[in-house]
Amino acid sequence: MIVKTVLLVVPIFVLLMPFTPLAQPEKPMMKLEQLIEEAIQNNPEILAAKNRWEVYKEKVPQASALEDPMFSFGIINLPYNFNFKQDDMTMKEFGISQKFPFPGKRPLMKQMAEKEAEAVSKDVHTKVNQVTRDVAVAYYELSHIDRASEVTQRNKEILESFAKIAETRYSVGEGIQQDVIKAHVEISKMVDDLIMLNQKRKATEAKLNALLNRPPETVVGKPEEVVPRKIPYALEELQKNALGTNPVLQGMKKMIEAKEKAYDLAKRDYYPDFKFFVAYGQRDKTSDGMNRMDMLTGMMEVNIPIFYKSKQAPKVAEALADIRVLEAQYQGMKNEIQFMIADMASMIQRTDRQIELYKTGIIPQANLQVSSAMSAYRVNKADFMTLLDSQMTVYKYELEYHQALTEYEKNVANLEAVIGKRFVR
Repeated sequence: MIVKTVLLVVPIFVLLMPFTPLAQPEKPMMKLEQLIEEAIQNNPEILAAKNRWEVYKEKVPQASALEDPMFSFGIINLPYNFNFKQDDMTMKEFGISQKFPFPGKRPLMKQMAEKEAEAVSKDVHTKVNQVTRDVAVAYYELSHIDRASEVTQRNKEILESFAKIAETRYSVGEGIQQDVIKAHVEISKMVDDLIMLNQKRKATEAKLNALLNRPPETVVGKPEEVVPRKIPYALEELQKNALGTNPVLQGMKKMIEAKEKAYDLAKRDYYPDFKFFVAYGQRDKTSDGMNRMDMLTGMMEVNIPIFYKSKQAPKVAEALADIRVLEAQYQGMKNEIQFMIADMASMIQRTDRQIELYKTGIIPQANLQVSSAMSAYRVNKADFMTLLDSQMTVYKYELEYHQALTEYEKNVANLEAVIGKRFVR
């Protein structure tokens, strides 16, 4: 019987050896705030949003600039024999013209461009919030992976000690073979879990390096121990704050203001624009050598908006419709953000209670159950499966506890992104 047991157990250890993780050098600790600062400085999407904002800022002076003046040169009243001295009205004329919009249009065009630039600047803040959230989520995922790996490794070592006890008891006839096999099956599952966690960490490291615009092979450190942050505001206050700090809502308000300027500008198109023209005409001497006076020409042109029913009026209606569309979108977005804040706050509150329950109740009680089962097992008052199940229950609860910690911080990061500002740590 003992020989059969050895033949069964030894292959299990041989199978486990290639999959047992090698000791890794201790990774340096990394702080979330430093990672966020690095992402804000280097993330390509943030840099693209900033450059787009620069594009719109450069449009502001262009919007109110006058059209280029027009220079003209021509010959007036030249006879077909090309004689510049024959006719008194023959002259070489040099002119310049300039168009001026109706007073008030240029300031409105500038204000509209400024509002659009301000709206785009909110896109930068939105992208910063999104990247900050993504960095935080990746950071807390790494923290969970590391803590789960530590819990798995620790419980694997505990099960290995249980397996040795079961082997010893079986070798002296006080245990059964199924206990030994079951223990090694659970150990094999934990080895598989460690392999999976290691692969998941590599994928999360790659995601974090991409967010930070680092080379893919950059070594990522170890996150600090997660300490749940308490939200310092009530739900109503969070929802109220979001109206003034959420960059999406702020950007939509600026676009509404820009469309209001476009509406005012469209109404100004009912009034004419002006074009001024000044010319100097140079005349040659007569055929007998007498001087001719040079001549000046001045002119003002005004467009007449007589087709306002098919041009200006629809343009005004279009601008007004744009405002109403954006106002409706703003209201819809505001409602969505209020709901998201309420939903996230509820999840955070629920997870907070769950963390406290695991920390102060479930896990300590499960550990007591393991201690009790171990004591009973040593004196043959409990079977090995009871002991094993008790330890696997502790393992399960510890993983769930760290998962709850991760979900709590990820929800807080999502809430910060929606509100538009980070809570004080």
